[in-house]
Amino acid sequence: MTEEVDEITLVDHEELAPPPLLLPAPSPKPVVGKIVLKSDPEQAEPTPTVIQPSSSASPCLRVRNMLEKLKTKWFSLTLASRRVVVGIIVLLVVLSVVVIATVSTSASIKEPRVEAIWDNIRLPTSVKPQWYDVKLHIDITEEKFSGKEDIIIHVTESTGVLLLHVSSSRTKDGYRVMNITNSKIHAISEPKGEKFDVGDEVRIMHTFTNTPNDYYIMKTKTTMEPGYYKIYLEWESLLLRGLDGIYISTYKEGGKEKKLLASQMEPLAARKVMPCFDEPAFKAEFKMEITSEDIYPLVLWNMPELGKKKVSDDAEAEGWSTRTFEKSKIMSTYLLAFVIADFDCTETLKTAKGVKVRTCGRKSPIGKGDGVYSNEMGKIIIEKYEEFYGEPFPLPKIDSVAVPDFSAGAMENWGLILYRETALLWNEDNDSLGNKARVNTVVAHELAHQWFGNLVTMQWWNDLWLNEGFASYVEWIGTDSSEPKWNYLDYRTYSDRSRAFAIDAYSSSRPVSIGVEKPSDITAQFDSISYAKGSAILVQAKKFMDYGITNDTKSIFKEAINNYIKKYQFNNTVQDDLYREMEKVYSVKGYKKEVNISKVMDTWTLQMNFPVLSVAQYDEDTVIISQNRFLITGSDPSDDKPSPFGYQWYVPVEYSVNNVGSNFTWLLPNSKVLIDGFDFSNDYIFVNRESSGYYVTDYSYSLYGKLLAAIKSDSAILTVSEKQGLLFDTFLLVSGGYKPMDQGLDLLAAILDSSLDDTDYIPLREVNRQLSSILLHIREETNSKDSTKRLSDEWKNHWKLKMKALFEKKGEQYFGSSGTVDLPPKESENFQERSLIKFAVSLGCAYEVTECVEAAKQKFDAYKADKKGNKLDSNFKGTIMNVVMSVVPKSKSERVELRKNWDVLWEDYRASENQNDKQTIYYALGLIQDEATLKEFARRCLNTSLVRPSDSLYILGRSLTQTYLGCNVSWAFLKENWDDISKDFDASLFAVDSYISGVLSSFANQAILDEIENFFSTRMDSLGSGKAAYHGAIQSIKANIAWVEKHKQSIENFLTQS
Repeated sequence: MTEEVDEITLVDHEELAPPPLLLPAPSPKPVVGKIVLKSDPEQAEPTPTVIQPSSSASPCLRVRNMLEKLKTKWFSLTLASRRVVVGIIVLLVVLSVVVIATVSTSASIKEPRVEAIWDNIRLPTSVKPQWYDVKLHIDITEEKFSGKEDIIIHVTESTGVLLLHVSSSRTKDGYRVMNITNSKIHAISEPKGEKFDVGDEVRIMHTFTNTPNDYYIMKTKTTMEPGYYKIYLEWESLLLRGLDGIYISTYKEGGKEKKLLASQMEPLAARKVMPCFDEPAFKAEFKMEITSEDIYPLVLWNMPELGKKKVSDDAEAEGWSTRTFEKSKIMSTYLLAFVIADFDCTETLKTAKGVKVRTCGRKSPIGKGDGVYSNEMGKIIIEKYEEFYGEPFPLPKIDSVAVPDFSAGAMENWGLILYRETALLWNEDNDSLGNKARVNTVVAHELAHQWFGNLVTMQWWNDLWLNEGFASYVEWIGTDSSEPKWNYLDYRTYSDRSRAFAIDAYSSSRPVSIGVEKPSDITAQFDSISYAKGSAILVQAKKFMDYGITNDTKSIFKEAINNYIKKYQFNNTVQDDLYREMEKVYSVKGYKKEVNISKVMDTWTLQMNFPVLSVAQYDEDTVIISQNRFLITGSDPSDDKPSPFGYQWYVPVEYSVNNVGSNFTWLLPNSKVLIDGFDFSNDYIFVNRESSGYYVTDYSYSLYGKLLAAIKSDSAILTVSEKQGLLFDTFLLVSGGYKPMDQGLDLLAAILDSSLDDTDYIPLREVNRQLSSILLHIREETNSKDSTKRLSDEWKNHWKLKMKALFEKKGEQYFGSSGTVDLPPKESENFQERSLIKFAVSLGCAYEVTECVEAAKQKFDAYKADKKGNKLDSNFKGTIMNVVMSVVPKSKSERVELRKNWDVLWEDYRASENQNDKQTIYYALGLIQDEATLKEFARRCLNTSLVRPSDSLYILGRSLTQTYLGCNVSWAFLKENWDDISKDFDASLFAVDSYISGVLSSFANQAILDEIENFFSTRMDSLGSGKAAYHGAIQSIKANIAWVEKHKQSIENFLTQS
């Protein structure tokens, strides 16, 4: 059986000997006596290998040789001798035919394939790197780089093969991007620090690659016994303009185009920079030397620079310098980072313990002070996290760099965090309050990783939630500590819990911790389940572990985290390691500690979805609480997956009766909770205090009525988080078929009315989310009794008066045509009050309140006439642009005017160097109700000279899909361009998922669903890591269709009766 590999490169200079393994040796087909050249286009100068003729000839060859010899002797033979010879020849021919037939038959029988170690996505654990000594020569001008490195490894079991990760990526022409040009192995003595003695060379018999797993495989001539070895490698590679590995990006400054080098290693791209053991558990120390051009003076790596020297005085080397850096801490390869650019940095700040903190980016925004806010907040948040984690920041510096093109929002590389510009740069004069909050929370998230993820790292990608879920949880602590007046913790349930439910309510969801079998499974882990659900279940865990503890300094949850960090720092863990530390403190200090933490947490991480708690009357004075699995109506059971726990959970239940005190109990799997002494005539019960539990509560009709009456009487009985959570959960129950629509609308109206009185911003945000969701579902529908009436128009008109009242009360004085644009004093930093004012204006214009719309148009007309003199206020800019672009033209002249306004905004988009500004503009551009313009916009998105590649899919999936017309244009565009999109953006984390979900998931039409499924039926492999997003979108469409069928009539009845 021939070894199943993609290519074989012979590198030994001696004869080929059988490998010292119980594996079949590779058998390339030779051309006898000739030089065989490698045809793979990856090598410009293929290495020849001389193949000598075999000493053992086949039967056919023997016959031919014998006949050649008989030519000269045939006529000298006697007749009898000739007959004997002929008989022998016939016999040999017959035997040859039999042998050939036997061999052919044997070859046609497919033998069972023996799995080789390189078929496994996981590296063997018997070889571990100790440290890397890497030297890179990076040529940004020519867009190429080369490298050489020593890797010190420890071998714990005898082996004749070494596996390293090297990218198998190829250019569009088929050429391999990275080429190994030299490789050697030497035995060494056990290192003492960085010192060791070099022993004999371990001869490499041959090397080859395994493309599916990105392995570079070295088979040695002799067995490597346990001990220490040094691998030496040299390589050459191209610098591409993708968004992973180290890559080239461009930007314009002062009218000139400039280049820079940035990087993104997570999850699988360190192998695109250098040969390495590219798994989280293969931690090592790194030494780095970088040679680069002096025209790019800022050269950053994970650790501080030690020194810089000119390469030489030679003319060819003029303008080049070599920098060396401090040796890193023990770290995973996915945390490596590089920046080479003509950037500036803010003033360096120092934390109380001496950590140097600075923000870097393009000269223009840094020069305007756009990096000051994130830098100051970074210092404060680091100091808070040192207290929270119980460990000092482990590195001497932290650089935060804003790069123009970046696939994710940011990446937590140890000591060198890279961000999108919108996630790091903020200027009070140009950017909105929302932009400010975005910068703060992203900085808090990435800094949280420096301990949870970088210092202590998950063993394998199946536990990615230990990184992302925990950082998503801790970011709220960081933001709250750096901006204490914001009351930002109130947003947590609105964000993480609700975002997780939106995905986890379908049978297409997945467990938080799930097996990873192929590279695309790894990238698929970066979703809302890892981030948002991971955070939400940690909120729940803290709540039940700390029940009854009012002083956060005595938090046993925090104590467990401190113990975990201290015990496992610089190591890797699985989720059970965290659970053990939680159990140690909870079993001693916890309330209701009869449960085992591991058993509790496993039900939340090893099965998907979440429970719905039914709260009902059991007898005359007893309430009963039970649980079942929640699924959205329309969720396809064929997509369902088995659960090791039968979809039952350990549920921490915190409740109150008549808003008096708080009570806690456990609802165990397959059991019930009984609450005695309840007066059903007068009492009301509220389950899930602070909405901290990761479950929804379904009250019986009578209990729900009692709770609703209490809210209408005094909305203060619920906190801000409880109002938001209750409203979200109720409409989720409506979508799941547990409650009728009228119950949800009754609650919505009650909370809207209370928000108008109390001006509660977060419940109001939830009100708008539910109103918008209903509007999205019915936007294709007409009134059943009058097909000339669009149901969506009737829906907006119904709520218009409420939004007008809100606008007049909170927004008009700041936005109306006779009002000013200044919000309450900025120094007060009353974030929620200022956010409410913005939101009141946004809602007023969205619901077409005349005063709001006219004011927006006036401000835009003034801006068009004099852009410098009538600059749009950053807090209202999006609302103004949205109003102008949402106009539905009724005549040719209106269409012409609409297109002129669109062109004005497009020019602004192209001219702006502020990425927050660009984002505001592109959302407005996608609202235009003109098919031709939307198609043109879509085409421009794939033109890299017009739109940054890192923005393209977000615009196509989010901006263009805000309207029904836009969704149809986007779907048509996806069909026409899918082949190019799937290839060009396959390495873009989050972007492909966002694009697929954005384009597909809002449809509520069976014909389009059939069309989508038919289109992708032959293209499933091209979805790559976007398969989960695709399946989620299909489930969403099915649920949308079921929603319309079930609730359309209820909406019409509500509008008629109101």
